[in-house]
Amino acid sequence: MASRLSIYKSALRYLGNAAGIASLTEASVTRRALDDAWQEAGEYMLAKGLWNFAIRTSQLSEDEDVEPLFGYQHAFSKPDDWVRTVAIDTDPAFAIGFEDFADETQYWYANNDTLYVRYVSNDDAYGWNIGAWRQPFAEAFAAYLAFQCSLPVSADKGSRNDLFNLSKALLTEAKTLDAVDERVAYSPAGRLVKSRLRRGSLTGTRRGL
Repeated sequence: MASRLSIYKSALRYLGNAAGIASLTEASVTRRALDDAWQEAGEYMLAKGLWNFAIRTSQLSEDEDVEPLFGYQHAFSKPDDWVRTVAIDTDPAFAIGFEDFADETQYWYANNDTLYVRYVSNDDAYGWNIGAWRQPFAEAFAAYLAFQCSLPVSADKGSRNDLFNLSKALLTEAKTLDAVDERVAYSPAGRLVKSRLRRGSLTGTRRGL
């Protein structure tokens, strides 16, 4: 199970710091540098993937205090913990494949008065629930944290490019492994396919099938 301290230790190993860190309260320049980069690095990592551990589902009602975008009847405020969108639908099972909405700044707009949204959340119970992070994500996070801290901690400019490339490689691996746990996604039927299915159903009804 990942922890903030274990990620700090991994980051320091990537920086070649064998001494590491003993605790999160250690009074050292190294710990303060890691602390300073922690929040920003975490928000960056959460935004880089559709992480299963960070996905949250919410039912949204229209925000009556917001003027709808031209062409739409209702506005919906994005949740405070929203990082990026996974799916939007008018069906709570996300089986319809809803596409008739607009996304602008901090709002979604649609003609339906209720939306169901799956999104990457940075809430403490979702994206920032460190205990739920899979090890590949934690390692990718540690490498990126090391990249962010490489100058103040090690003062070795030559290591920055290597650390950045390593963090990218570990991030790609973490996203691939995380995707294995996802339910197989099928693209919703297009309008032409739906029209053909509808005509076929009507034909079968007229024939008494």
